[in-house]
Amino acid sequence: MHKQQGFTLIELMITIALLAILMGIAIPNMRQFLVNQRVSGQASELINSLAFARSEASKRNVNIVVIPAANATTGWGTGWCVGPESITNCNHADVLSNYQSKASDVSVVSTYLQATNRLTFRRDGTLLTPGGAAPFKISSVRLDPASSNARCVGLNGLGKASMSKVKPNDNC
Repeated sequence: MHKQQGFTLIELMITIALLAILMGIAIPNMRQFLVNQRVSGQASELINSLAFARSEASKRNVNIVVIPAANATTGWGTGWCVGPESITNCNHADVLSNYQSKASDVSVVSTYLQATNRLTFRRDGTLLTPGGAAPFKISSVRLDPASSNARCVGLNGLGKASMSKVKPNDNC
């Protein structure tokens, strides 16, 4: 008697049905995971830029500013730059570091602007504003409103950055 090898049609159909069920469960969770990662990545980039600005202020012995790419409180979502106090925008020749946002669905909001109310690190690495800085809120409209996956980035008076998780609709 000859033994047949392979799958039967029923076995193949059951396997495909199980894969479809697993994909139906995994894809929505994967989308949320990707949004969470984009928000977290943007917050990490901001913290790294603030640490860079602080260290450059000490290293160069000059005041260093971090300003948004666009002159609006929501202008941080398109990017930001680091440079000496003389820069007025992110296209200035003296800009030390320029960050362009890679995630269009992630918003970064702060009260700091290009011309007035600028985030400035003194020559010793401390903030020009005594007592700390206004927080940055990093969020996305795609975040689950019940989750605490939005981020608040704050700076103490010494210029040290910290990050905390908040709900997308909460204030920092």
